[in-house]
Amino acid sequence: PPRAAPPVVEAGRRLHAALASAQVGQERSIVIRIEPPGGDPLRGMPPACSGISARWLALNRGKRAVEIDIKAEADRDRLREMAAHADVFLHNWAPGKAAALGLDADDLARVNPALVHAYTSGWAGRLDDAPMGTDFMVQARTGVGEAARPEGETPAPSLMTLLDVLGGLLGAEAVLAGLLLRERTGRGVRVDSSLLGAADTLTGPALRRAARGENPRRPAGFRHPLATADGWVAPADADARAAAGHDLRGLPTGEALSRLREHGLTAAAVTTELSDLHHDPRFAGSIGRDAHGAPAVPDPWSFV
Repeated sequence: PPRAAPPVVEAGRRLHAALASAQVGQERSIVIRIEPPGGDPLRGMPPACSGISARWLALNRGKRAVEIDIKAEADRDRLREMAAHADVFLHNWAPGKAAALGLDADDLARVNPALVHAYTSGWAGRLDDAPMGTDFMVQARTGVGEAARPEGETPAPSLMTLLDVLGGLLGAEAVLAGLLLRERTGRGVRVDSSLLGAADTLTGPALRRAARGENPRRPAGFRHPLATADGWVAPADADARAAAGHDLRGLPTGEALSRLREHGLTAAAVTTELSDLHHDPRFAGSIGRDAHGAPAVPDPWSFV
């Protein structure tokens, strides 16, 4: 018979931990979300849907919320009891807070030796006297705003809290790796992920290019398409400089692409009308229609 879904207890604030547990929850896990007395303040963050923050819903839909005051000993006992019957305990409290509360990995291992204790932090303990470990603070310290933007663009942080999102995905991977290790050994384990680790992932290619003596920033490539007689073509990043040396304005798009291919350069025609994507042969089978007839792109992943 199929095994029961692993219960996950999540005591997270903001986005990082909540997204990690939401991803694990898509594996049909039961996620119990710990919120402070009165509920998570993010429930009221605009924009709202039916009076509840749309962002909060995106991160926490389907979770079971339980209000617990972690400052009260009786409520901490309740949390320990939950952890005793869970497969995963996940949190993103400030460094040292879990130990001060008696809820660190070693503490909870005494009540549940098979527990996967997941910590999604800001700085991973790698920075002395670290400031608050929030997305924009880590972006600023690590240079993500320059490394993630191509040559010719002004360095700027990602306003979509890029490290929170990537950090949440890395947190989910850490939890799944912990569950796999427990499956193999029968013992619980502590797993860590961090916003700094997410920044390492994003800045890694730029740092490797710099180490080779190359320009650390990528060429602009597709961000600066070239005009043709009837449209636009977007060159591949690696071919951007060479493609820009060709005057394609007198050629139809098809001939312009052929001209570039003759010179060993890769480019693609730019579709400027969203409604045309449904009929574009390059996306045959990839784009369908929703119940209202609008173009719909399927999820790039599935869980079985």
